[in-house]
Amino acid sequence: MNLFKKIFGKQKSTDFVASDALLEENKFWEIIALTLKKSSGDYELQQEELAKELKKGSLQDIIAFDNRFKELMGNSYNYELWGAIYIINGGCGDDSFDYFRSWMIAQGKDFYFQTLEHPETLIDLNRNSTEIEREGFSYVAATVFQELTDQEIPSLFIGNQEITGFDWDEDDLASMFPELTKKYPDYY
Repeated sequence: MNLFKKIFGKQKSTDFVASDALLEENKFWEIIALTLKKSSGDYELQQEELAKELKKGSLQDIIAFDNRFKELMGNSYNYELWGAIYIINGGCGDDSFDYFRSWMIAQGKDFYFQTLEHPETLIDLNRNSTEIEREGFSYVAATVFQELTDQEIPSLFIGNQEITGFDWDEDDLASMFPELTKKYPDYY
C-alpha cells in the first residue's frame, strides 16, 4: 500500500454518504465568523479560509455545511430583499441576486438576519466601494469536497426553491424603500 501511495499519490477518500443533514446552525455561523475575521473582510481570502476550515472536518461535515448554506440561500429568496438590491445595483437579475445572497451569508449571522429582516438597512453599503455580487463563496464546499474525493458533493437536501414575499414591479420600489430610493435614484 505504501508503494502504491508513493507511485500514485494519496488515495481519495470515499467515506461519506449522501445526506440531507444540516450542520448545526451555531457551528455554521462560527465558521463564517472565523473566516471573515481571518480574512479581514477580503472576500477572496475568506473563500480560502473557508476551504481550510472545511478541510479540518469530515466529508459529512462538508456536506452538512453545504446543506446549511443552501437552506440559508433558500430562506433569503424573497422579493423584498431582491427589490432592495435591485435599487442599489440599478437592476438585478436571477444570477446577480444569487451572488448577492451568497455574499450576504459570507458577511455573517448578524448581517444576514438583519438584512433579511430589514432590507433597507443595505443603505449603509456603498455600491461604488463594495462588490456585493460575489458568487465564489457558494462553491467552496463543493470545490473542497471534489478536491478531497474526486466526486461531486452529494446532497439529498432540497431547500426553498420558491420565491416568497410581495411580487413588486419597479413602480412599487420607491414606496417600499424610500431611503434607498433617495440614495440611489437612478435604479431604473
